[in-house]
Amino acid sequence: MQTHARQTDVAGLPSKLDVLKDNQFRIDAVPPGSGLLVGDAAVFNVAGSFCATLAKCTHRGGPLNEGKLDGSTVTCPWHGTQFDVCTGAVLRGPATEPVKTYRVTLGGERGRVEENN
Repeated sequence: MQTHARQTDVAGLPSKLDVLKDNQFRIDAVPPGSGLLVGDAAVFNVAGSFCATLAKCTHRGGPLNEGKLDGSTVTCPWHGTQFDVCTGAVLRGPATEPVKTYRVTLGGERGRVEENN
């Protein structure tokens, strides 16, 4: 399976599409305090530690990778549900179901979302 991860240039604007395999991403494409869509997962950089969740909010499927990340809390851009991106727990509704989380492994300049935990 190939995964598309968008890289950013020095100005923070998308510069090119980086195609990686096996749910991989470039670590430098996810600066601290940001998220990135990697396959069906959203990878978040929480102060240098990487956490991943299913990219879709459990309320109405909003894109969590586009949500605002504050510490380890992401806010869904559609209806404001907040999740802890490291545990998947709902911190504030309207969602009532936690979001699935995935383990992230790092090696060199790349990270990988392990979908079979």
